[in-house]
Amino acid sequence: MRLKHGLLVAPLALFSAMAAMPVTAQSPNPAPVAAAPPQRTIIHAGTLIAEPGKPPRQRQSIIVEGGVIKDIVDGFVDGPVVIDLSNRYVLPGFIDMHAHVTGPSESELGDGDPAFWVARRHLIRQSRITLDTLPVLRAVLSNGFTTIRGLFDPASISYDLRDAIARGEVDGPRMIVSEPQFMVAGGDLDTASFKLREPLEPIVKNRGSCAGVEDCRRAVREEIKRGADVIKLRTADLAMSDPRIRAVEYPEEVRAIIETAHRLGRKVAVHSAATAPTLQALEAGADTIEHGPIEDSVVAMMKKTGAAYTPTLIVVQRLMPLLRKSGITRDLYGEARASALKAYRLGVPILYGSDFMPALAASQSGEFRELVGAGLPPVEAIRAATVNAAKALDMSDKVGSIAPGKFADIVAVDGDPLADITVLEKVGFVMKDGRVMKR
Repeated sequence: MRLKHGLLVAPLALFSAMAAMPVTAQSPNPAPVAAAPPQRTIIHAGTLIAEPGKPPRQRQSIIVEGGVIKDIVDGFVDGPVVIDLSNRYVLPGFIDMHAHVTGPSESELGDGDPAFWVARRHLIRQSRITLDTLPVLRAVLSNGFTTIRGLFDPASISYDLRDAIARGEVDGPRMIVSEPQFMVAGGDLDTASFKLREPLEPIVKNRGSCAGVEDCRRAVREEIKRGADVIKLRTADLAMSDPRIRAVEYPEEVRAIIETAHRLGRKVAVHSAATAPTLQALEAGADTIEHGPIEDSVVAMMKKTGAAYTPTLIVVQRLMPLLRKSGITRDLYGEARASALKAYRLGVPILYGSDFMPALAASQSGEFRELVGAGLPPVEAIRAATVNAAKALDMSDKVGSIAPGKFADIVAVDGDPLADITVLEKVGFVMKDGRVMKR
């Protein structure tokens, strides 16, 4: 070895020599071992809703091998491992299109100021947040959600969690994620939102904050390089609360974010606030609109552009007391339900989104009931969490229905969800990638 520029350098020849050293008798080079064949599991499904929207089938056997569905056959066949769901209704694993697994706890949510919990996620050790998030991921699976789309994580641990789950190191739902929200300077949750002393503002800096076309293109490119599967654009709520403001964002900034994401093969979910910025995003090619209520002009534009709608009714209902405390007197919950029904009747694809956060984990499955309460047929509420969501993710070949070649993501309930949607709030069996996660 030698010193170079003050550093200890090991010559490449040394590593080559080490690699060429013979293996000693004490540590023999073992012969290759053939991989064990993947375990074959047979699921006896009493009533199979394989693709919501198509007629259910009775007494079906789902053959699972290597984490995927190999076949579906009539009748109950035998196999090395049989899971008896012969008295259950069996459906594809659910997809939650709007989740925040590192979001606020119940006490933080009760504070009513999103800047409070966002700042805490920047300040608390990431190791602590990760440990707190592991049981949250298990709760999501227990609710029957085998895939989620995570649309904001100020703790910046979602990319690593996603990868650890994919490697089988951590139990959790399949994750399609973006850690930051993209917003223009002066919009929601930029550094000025936290009311900190100026020297402390870099602590809560959001990687998605940008100003001007080139800066917004740069931010999107860099985040996709970091690992973003999706881009979330947050249009500013200021345009909704201040009648003097039409939109904080310039159309060219919105277009720069969306066009760059599409150029790099990522879809864009848009946090809807006021009408004008939401229309700007749709005109620029936004793929999904999040939250409500929304105006009729936005519904019409979604129909025109082919965008899908994630109403997140359950969180609007849960947050109404906090909204009233802040001085909002409008019935936003009633208006949001009306928006969802209008969008559905016009033919806009409806997506299931609970706006899941740890504080609302117990109500994640309540969006099924909310969609039906808004006027959607039960089968359409189920489609929102299965086939519609899979299509919006460009994953229809992998998830959203039970069919040969797709991931073995399967849930089961005791009652008929087409007659009583609330049975989906009591999922008794969950399989993800062929592994039983809940019996």
